[in-house]
Amino acid sequence: MNQNSKLIANKLFKLSPLFIALSVNTAVAGEIEVIEVKVQKRTQSVQDVPVAVSAFNGDMMDQLRIEDVRGLVDLTPGFSGKTEDSFIDALSIRGIGTNDFGIGGDPSVAIFTDGLWAGRNGGVQMSFYDMERAEVVKGPQGTLFGRNAIAGGINITTNKPISDFEAKVGVTIAQFDTQEITGMVNIPLTDNWYFRAAGNFSTKGAWLENEGGGGDLGGGEISSTRLSLRYEGDDVDAVFRATYEDRDQDPSIYWTEGSGVPEDKVNIDWGKGKGHDRGEILALQANVEFTLSDEYLLTSITGYKTYDFDYLEDYDGQADLINNYGQDQTVDYASQELRLNYQGDGSVNWFVGISAYKEDVDATFINSYSEDDLCRAVSITDADDFDGPAAGCDDENWETYWEDDIDPADILTNKPETNIDILKNNGWSVYGDITWEATEKLDLTVGGRYTSDTKDMSIKVLDSGGALGNTFVFEWYTEDFVQAKDTWTDFTPRIAGVYQLNDEINIYANAAKGYKSGGFSTFGIQHDDSQEYGGPLAAGSKPLAFEPETTTSYEIGAKMMLLEKSMQLNLAYFTYDYQDLQMIIFEGGSQLVKNVGEAQNHGIEADVRWTPTDNWDLRLAGAWMDSEITQEIEEGDGTLGNSLPMAPELSGSMVATYFHYMDEGIVTLIAKWVYQSEIYGGPGNYETAKVDSWNELGLRAMYESNDEWTVSLYIDNVTNAEYFERGWENADADNTYGFGLLNSKVWPAKPRTVGVSFDMSF
Repeated sequence: MNQNSKLIANKLFKLSPLFIALSVNTAVAGEIEVIEVKVQKRTQSVQDVPVAVSAFNGDMMDQLRIEDVRGLVDLTPGFSGKTEDSFIDALSIRGIGTNDFGIGGDPSVAIFTDGLWAGRNGGVQMSFYDMERAEVVKGPQGTLFGRNAIAGGINITTNKPISDFEAKVGVTIAQFDTQEITGMVNIPLTDNWYFRAAGNFSTKGAWLENEGGGGDLGGGEISSTRLSLRYEGDDVDAVFRATYEDRDQDPSIYWTEGSGVPEDKVNIDWGKGKGHDRGEILALQANVEFTLSDEYLLTSITGYKTYDFDYLEDYDGQADLINNYGQDQTVDYASQELRLNYQGDGSVNWFVGISAYKEDVDATFINSYSEDDLCRAVSITDADDFDGPAAGCDDENWETYWEDDIDPADILTNKPETNIDILKNNGWSVYGDITWEATEKLDLTVGGRYTSDTKDMSIKVLDSGGALGNTFVFEWYTEDFVQAKDTWTDFTPRIAGVYQLNDEINIYANAAKGYKSGGFSTFGIQHDDSQEYGGPLAAGSKPLAFEPETTTSYEIGAKMMLLEKSMQLNLAYFTYDYQDLQMIIFEGGSQLVKNVGEAQNHGIEADVRWTPTDNWDLRLAGAWMDSEITQEIEEGDGTLGNSLPMAPELSGSMVATYFHYMDEGIVTLIAKWVYQSEIYGGPGNYETAKVDSWNELGLRAMYESNDEWTVSLYIDNVTNAEYFERGWENADADNTYGFGLLNSKVWPAKPRTVGVSFDMSF
């Protein structure tokens, strides 16, 4: 930890509500209502769960404008990697994430909506509206969540239909031509059947100037609807949900140091309307609870999710057509889970379960470029191989490098290199967890999950022709699909203990193994090294496989209710060893997923909530972590001792809420401040792909009338802070040997935005 980080951490501590509380009279403090969670598959206070959890109820998410899973990142210590697009390849909890944007692997941060796995890139980022709560659980959660939850799990719960009529409508208008409409109606049909419908529509205008022309960027439109039907009987509680979402927005935008524009603008070769990020998502599920007796509860979660994802971006971030990346995929996912819970009056509670899934993914990937633009770019980035920049592919300098004469008539513009990938996944797991009340103060928990994942990958690479043939991603083509199939299994145990030190303080410890199954590289084929460049791959070639990754994690912490229950203070220390990281490595333009190196990380996280009076609600969250690559990715590559990507040393947030009570209603003032120290875009820790530290302030003023209407004014990014959401390492430290690509940064921060909202409840 460097000296500046120590000073910042010290200041954060001294400014914390805990420090201030030592000199404040709390006789009129408000008692905190603790959020209940279902992290351990049963309803518990968040203070009783032996694991670090950040929990948010629906009202808080509405007030802070948390619109999807990315909105949880800023307020959760140890969580980073929010993105503007529909990918989750930057999400990281405690430094564990995956930068694989293909289909052959799985996300490291497992996301579940009402118990159903939310999926992969293109299908996860569904809108938040009419929410009950969201829980971010940190550390490996294979026992509790399954499905490769090596970094942690996010458990999203929507509101169930209820037995009373209620309705709500909300309208928001903001700068940059932003409009949003949200509505909900809940109708009791009979004494046992209830219906609930909720929807959200939003449109956002462009705000990012592209000096390459073609109009500003950053706009989009999302419409989403959720229909729920519930039967609530004496022994059965069943909820049936159907959710549909349609998304059409601009894709990710990249900025490079070679673009010649300031960091609040971009200079790329296309404008508004040429790139896109489109998705159509349908999710159907049935959650049924059978009360077998006072002690036994049987839960069934049946789910089906299908979505089409169509994506196209200017990946090179430059004014020339060097690489436009496209991905068009269809996903069908079905799963079934059965779980039996026992919770009696004795000293032992437990659950056991079984789950199975089947997933089919059909995807087409396109990397398009103009051959002359690519030849010029390669001659600049890989300058040591050239006598000087080449004007195009038929330049003598390029032909010397290429070792072949090129006919100008063969040179293509906007040429696609295309590969078609078909992935068929299926898997199953059995799991269980038992908690023993060893004494009145000590609970011990032991659990485990046995997992089996089978993946069957087929890849077909088309011959792109032109002067260069296949050169950017693959250096060959296939005459038909090449195929490989494999099965990976593992057992992931967990042990935890909670000790009630007194009525106000619980201390806990846990140890767990994390596991993420192996898979296949979307853009890699294993072949004979003697294969002739440019021709069809020989028989016996198959998709490039990678092995599972694992982590061994330990955590200790304390959960406290202090100052007459007006302060909730949760602290956690974690440490883990990370083996066989699955990471995309860029080699000559190709994006290959490999098992690379080993790493360690340890850190401290804190969540504080303090209500010193009925008028104040203060929340502070912070994290410090120190990650290190302990085994080089490739011998002599310089990564030894570097930090993990997407792992800021310091991150934190503070939300201060003031309530002014009036006869006619309540005035609420909210200030939200978020801080993140520098993060690296890859294991090389290159300065050209590093995002500098930043902080952002948001304000909101709200009036809630006793007549069930609310009006509010909000300002995002009050100080016009300038920063990027993340970086990507495509080349080396000096932006050389990137085969035409440069290290880049993604999406500059949206400027100050002012908006107004009006809500009415019935």
